[in-house]
Amino acid sequence: MLNRQTAALAALALTALMSFCRDAGEVAVPLASSYVVAVRTEGNTNNTTDYLVQTGSLTSGTLSTTSTATNPVIEQAGRRSYGQVGKFVFSIGTGITYREALTAIGYALDPSNQLKQVGSIKLDKNFDVLTNVDDKTLGGIQIPRNASENKTAVFYTANTLNLDQLNRVQQSLAPLFKQDMVWPSGMRIRDNKAYVPYYLQDRIDYSTPYTDTAYVAVYSYPDFTLEKILKDIRTGPAGSFNSNNAIFKAENGDLFTLSTLGYTFSKRTKPAGFLRIKNGESSFDQSYFFNTDQVASGQKIYFAQYVGSGKVLAEIGQLPTANAQWAYDDVTLKTVIFDLATQTMKTVTGGIPAHAGQSGNTLSFPVEDGKAYLPITSYTEGTYIWQIDLSTATATRGAKVDGKYVAGIFKVQ
Repeated sequence: MLNRQTAALAALALTALMSFCRDAGEVAVPLASSYVVAVRTEGNTNNTTDYLVQTGSLTSGTLSTTSTATNPVIEQAGRRSYGQVGKFVFSIGTGITYREALTAIGYALDPSNQLKQVGSIKLDKNFDVLTNVDDKTLGGIQIPRNASENKTAVFYTANTLNLDQLNRVQQSLAPLFKQDMVWPSGMRIRDNKAYVPYYLQDRIDYSTPYTDTAYVAVYSYPDFTLEKILKDIRTGPAGSFNSNNAIFKAENGDLFTLSTLGYTFSKRTKPAGFLRIKNGESSFDQSYFFNTDQVASGQKIYFAQYVGSGKVLAEIGQLPTANAQWAYDDVTLKTVIFDLATQTMKTVTGGIPAHAGQSGNTLSFPVEDGKAYLPITSYTEGTYIWQIDLSTATATRGAKVDGKYVAGIFKVQ
């Protein structure tokens, strides 16, 4: 779960914009680096260590977590979540034991192209849904964790060039509430409106009793006044636990929501799939429903990211019969490309080996020149970054990663 406090993040990012710090005696080695790879050493567990590895290539060589002058690596405290706003990479989480202070740490390149920590702030609030409103604006939502917080969510935005002007709005979740916890699963801004898909989860056992309707709350932007709630009974809720990728914005302005109804759901009553909110409209398009269960032969989407030109790169797999709500590491996945226009699916060829879920719903990877760079941890071959040609759905094995898996890849220059 991404954890944040608005004022802390504002101060952190402002610090990032104002100065870069260099440790005394450290030799700065000019690098042609343009990527930061978050590498996890012990898999999807609490007792692990993450590393930020700076590299100039995702297609060859080995990304090592051993830091040297020519291989700068920054160790993280415990298991973290990662996000990016502009040229800044954020590392958010607690220490190894989960009893240490919650922190948000910002990193950026200094003038010599070295990745540097540019701030560290202790946090005391949990935040969910960190998003890029645009290339310069940070957005997020904080939701209440218990009844004493009065079912009030906090929406925030901040311009990265003027972060002292933080917009922070509190709004009641009562119109969205059904005795269960409301979990936003993404946010996209269009035409001065914020579209926020969400689902409902029991506060005690994290079951999902309401899976027969897709919900999107539509707020005015930037004051976040609730205007309407969109509902569609052709599929279930968009998103899933710890996800930020339940809504995509295409180049033509169309919005698409994704209901996976797979991992993290205890109950499934509708087929999974994509819905559309056409550009210029503020309701679901009743002429469009991309039923992914049909094209995927019942396999469920474990992870998906919009990669441009109406395509979504996804990892799909068959839910196991036991512990299906939380089964992740023991599911064999395959990589596919969904075409939102033709409502078809193409399996990626080229030799991606059998692999389990590894990076969860918060993974982010870059797309450049029609190619996506997806990290894969196989059962037998370790972790590699695979270059996927989106036009041909063909994969080529790239750089090896010395780690259990990759939690995010970010282009920073």
